[in-house]
Amino acid sequence: MWEAIVQGILTGLVLATFIGPIFFAVVDLGLKGNLKGAAYIAFGTFISDILTVLFIYFVAKNVHHDSPVLQGMYIVGGLILVVLGLQSVLKSKITESHMEMNQDKPWTFFTKGFLINSLNPNVFFFWFGAVMVAVNTYHNQASFILLHFFCALLVVFSTDFLKGYAASLLRHHIQGNILLYLSKLSGLILVYFGLKLMFFH
Repeated sequence: MWEAIVQGILTGLVLATFIGPIFFAVVDLGLKGNLKGAAYIAFGTFISDILTVLFIYFVAKNVHHDSPVLQGMYIVGGLILVVLGLQSVLKSKITESHMEMNQDKPWTFFTKGFLINSLNPNVFFFWFGAVMVAVNTYHNQASFILLHFFCALLVVFSTDFLKGYAASLLRHHIQGNILLYLSKLSGLILVYFGLKLMFFH
């Protein structure tokens, strides 16, 4: 049991060190002082990771890297990232105060986190490898595998939110149009990831 817990935590920490679209999304929101938005982005990512792990656990052995479905994920995922990135790039101003969130906005952030994570094939490949390693390590014992990934996913969710929180601590030291420039930079990075997924996978 302890091996499953320790190995799960290590798996989560490995994924937490990846600097990808979700990292820039939560940091961007943290810099704007929108911790609720960052939390919902992290929660959307968390749910996406759970569904991805469960899906791979049951069908990974039948998934091939040259699958047309997987190739389609590159195109659709790339398009989504490009659109989300352009929305940030084309912004003309950013309100530096904490965003007021109505009943609709939290689910907008949740959906954004869910889609960015779900449509990123790199995430799928990471979990595919992690699941197969766990299946081999624990000799396909479901209880140990589920405990392993419960710990891993909890670590990923916690660190995603902490990235936004850490960025929020710095926001009071940032003045003027810097937030707008950072938002545009974040958007450009999302566009980069989208184009990379579409044309350079």
